[in-house]
Amino acid sequence: MTELNFSTGVKTYTVNETCEISFNPTDSFFVERLFNTFDALDKKQEEFRAQVGGMTDNREIFKISRAMDEEMRADINAIFGRDVCGELFPNMNVYAMGDGLPAWANFLLAVIDEVDASAEAEQKRTSARVDKYLAKYRKYQK
Repeated sequence: MTELNFSTGVKTYTVNETCEISFNPTDSFFVERLFNTFDALDKKQEEFRAQVGGMTDNREIFKISRAMDEEMRADINAIFGRDVCGELFPNMNVYAMGDGLPAWANFLLAVIDEVDASAEAEQKRTSARVDKYLAKYRKYQK
């Protein structure tokens, strides 16, 4: 049987030398999941701060922190359809800070940056390619 192969735009990225993720950075379904999850996690981050802000019982803080971490991991994993958090954050809470932001935010912002860069690059490539094929097929219409 003859095969027909084409690009789906899916790219694989190595993240912090510990995990591979694959997605099409121009897929609107993926981008929608990414942005909706980022917004939801940002709200959860605020809820977490509000909940533990005035607490003095460390055991209770740790309990809330663990529960919120589990929720956030599930949300992030749902974006990619697999357990990426287990690989990226194996022994740390996704609320842990790095460069002034929680680890979960640093990760998702890196993905968002890639989405933005890829969308711009693909848009530039699309016009030239479409123009090439339109010119070719217009010859047959004359």
